Amino acid sequence: MSHLLSKKIYPLCRTDEFEQVAVNTKVMRPTVKQTKAYLLCEACEGNLSKNGERITVPLLSRFGGQFPLYQRLLKKKPIQVTESMSVYAAADNPEIDVPKLVHFGIGIFWKASVHSFGSGSDCHRIDLGEDSEALRLFLRGEALLPNHVALAVAVESGPIHYPAMIDPFPGDNQDFMNYFFYVPGMQMQIYIGDGVRESSSAKYCINVNPIYPILLVPLAKDMRGFMAKHSAAAYKTEKLLNTTAEIEARGMSVKLGD
Repeated sequence: MSHLLSKKIYPLCRTDEFEQVAVNTKVMRPTVKQTKAYLLCEACEGNLSKNGERITVPLLSRFGGQFPLYQRLLKKKPIQVTESMSVYAAADNPEIDVPKLVHFGIGIFWKASVHSFGSGSDCHRIDLGEDSEALRLFLRGEALLPNHVALAVAVESGPIHYPAMIDPFPGDNQDFMNYFFYVPGMQMQIYIGDGVRESSSAKYCINVNPIYPILLVPLAKDMRGFMAKHSAAAYKTEKLLNTTAEIEARGMSVKLGD
């Protein structure tokens, strides 16, 4: 069974006491279920693991604990700082394996482009058209990423690293085909279209700019807002309400959907 997002990410979104909470437009519920499907052979699973997941997943944010990718970024000075972000050059940081990071991201977008993973569609989670095949060849080491494909990597800058997963979903860029996904502490966005390398976004894309930029931005607010927006009308199961009441009885506040 192939996971859309690596099975090793799920423990990062729950505690020993409480299950992760699955959220969509219809329902919000605690669950042990994981998003997976009968899809890839053992060799292809091994390729995705060895060349991306095995290196990248251990760098993600731990619930209430370490965030190795963030900590590795801070060992170098940013090359650009604005009010909204800091930009780090991964090319100057030997502790960040850029090819593995890129392979990890492209692997997730590709899987979402070839299977529904239980979304209710007969086709796939996202539509990359003919470029899905180009991503497959890249993942197998048989071709480079096309010039009209760009990948941006952003890391959470805030003190609270949001322990959540968001499956590949359409982004809001109007100039190019654009999708994003989120794993604890990190967001990846893919941009596809003619002229993408000449766009303003390209200078911040890790496979386009030779300095391999990684952005440090306050992701959690946007990710919480995204989930709250798309789950506003979701039904909350009795199990979730009981869990919420138990947590609030300990003096902690829980805002469902946020």
